[in-house]
Amino acid sequence: MILKYNIFLELAVIPLDFILCVFFQLRYGDDTKVNKEFKLLAYLVFWGTIADVVDAVMLSYDMLFSPVPLYIIHTINYCLATGGSFQFVRYVISYVGDEYSRTDGSFINRVLLLIYGILIVQNFFTGTVFSYSDSGEMLVGPLFTMVVYAFPLYYILSGGVFILSHSENYARKMKYALAATFVFMVSLYALQMFLYRSLLVTFFAASIAILVIFLTLETPDYIKLKKTLEELSISKRELEASSIRATEASHAKTRFLAQMSNDIRTPVNAIMGYSNLILADTEEEETKEYTRRVKISAKRLLTFFESVLNYVSEESDEKASRRLPSMAELIENTDESEFMDDEGNSVRKGLTGASDMRILAVDDTPANLDILVRMLTPMGFTVDTASNGQEAVIQVRKFRYDLIFMDHLMPIMDGVKALRQLRDEKLCDNTPIIILTANAIEGEEEKYLNEGFAAYLTKPFTEDMVTDILKRFLPLKDSNVSGSMDVIAWENLQERIPMVRVADAREYTLHDIRLYKKILLEYSKEESVSRISQAIRNADYTSCMALIRSERDMAKLIGADKLVKMTERLEAICRKKEFDLLRERIGAFAEERNDIAHALYEELQVENNE
Repeated sequence: MILKYNIFLELAVIPLDFILCVFFQLRYGDDTKVNKEFKLLAYLVFWGTIADVVDAVMLSYDMLFSPVPLYIIHTINYCLATGGSFQFVRYVISYVGDEYSRTDGSFINRVLLLIYGILIVQNFFTGTVFSYSDSGEMLVGPLFTMVVYAFPLYYILSGGVFILSHSENYARKMKYALAATFVFMVSLYALQMFLYRSLLVTFFAASIAILVIFLTLETPDYIKLKKTLEELSISKRELEASSIRATEASHAKTRFLAQMSNDIRTPVNAIMGYSNLILADTEEEETKEYTRRVKISAKRLLTFFESVLNYVSEESDEKASRRLPSMAELIENTDESEFMDDEGNSVRKGLTGASDMRILAVDDTPANLDILVRMLTPMGFTVDTASNGQEAVIQVRKFRYDLIFMDHLMPIMDGVKALRQLRDEKLCDNTPIIILTANAIEGEEEKYLNEGFAAYLTKPFTEDMVTDILKRFLPLKDSNVSGSMDVIAWENLQERIPMVRVADAREYTLHDIRLYKKILLEYSKEESVSRISQAIRNADYTSCMALIRSERDMAKLIGADKLVKMTERLEAICRKKEFDLLRERIGAFAEERNDIAHALYEELQVENNE
């Protein structure tokens, strides 16, 4: 039997519609409003084309079907045609701007769609759109033309008018293509509606429109979107790389500031130390006045340098709101008395009330532990020692301590990790733990306090610094402990051991010449160079760094200025992970260190024999 309708145009576009729908499903992964609306439009056209073809075939063989399936397929076909036209309007609105979906025109379109749905439903009871004769032939009702043709045509025209009224949102080629497609689609639609109702071209025209929209609007827009996403991805990678570089620069800046802090404090502290010795030894008022001026200037210089370091360590946006004070302003705005402390005499400050208190001193440098013990024991404290964080944890498990002095950088377990373990095990929640460190730049103290340390004590520390900590955290009172400084003995010792600067060590050894000699003898016997060399051979640079720092602290303690500079350079090399250069430089350090140790050992042995 010959078909009542010409379906070949719509049959020809079904594969095209299918290919486009599969492409959209696989490639349109971006959940933007425009993409969602366009995909839905393409799907409605695809299924509408199939429904129109099936409807035409069933009408051609209507004697084979009962009215029920015919009614269902007719209703689906008409709903898809109107729904696709309505979706076309939604798509063009979403392409221009979502704000147009809230206008009066959009509201009218939704109301008309509701009316369309009511007409379709009521047709089931009234047959005013279409119905069937007893023989099964479809009969058109008075509302047929309006429901089947007028509603879809209205939405198509509404979409076209919207495009024309918002033409500024489209490129010139897009406008031409859309205008030509719109004229083509309306012409075919009118052809079927008024002249050749047996020629099915409605969904053929819609399919052609989908293809044109895809080529003129969606493809350039989608390519542009993909390009934008690629550019964003590149920008994100560049931003991440910039962030990494900024972090590395920040770390380098922090290391530089810490190194500068050590380099500046060392010579200024030496000037102030010599000033204290002169003030303690001389009785001439003129000499004392000159020395006071030197000490005041040295302290002002230290204050100024620390201000510079703090200024450099701040972020640029913070620096914009303040100005670095000059040295002249510092002199003008400060009182000289602020820079004067105890001039040094034969009376040492002490504490009472410490007979029942226990203190733990933790440091990987034996000399530092010895000094702390000699400082604290005469005051009445029971003092235990540990050489690393792990030993400290073991000690705290055995005894209750009233206060703990904790070095930061130590082998096996550093001070920060030890503090965390002590807090995790709730071993000394109420015990103040004081961090010992050589890092004196601004901001570091806050980091340590945030870790949970009670206070921050810089190396090398003095008896006054330790005493202030004790009075701050323990219930103690001042007392006077008499003692004498044998200046002549110290001067004689300096003449016999010129390889070190004795004056630098007097303050840190409590002016105890016997303690200083004991430290020198132990230093001369220490095999630290071999341990550093072994660590380098084993590529254990963490231990190597800790050993070099220990050597630096010992060199400062005994007054070996050249070794201090060499260890600081080795530390900087190790921190930069320039391990080949470290292997080259360690030999010169070992030679210098061994020469000093040998000279000290021989001189001290001669003294013991005498």
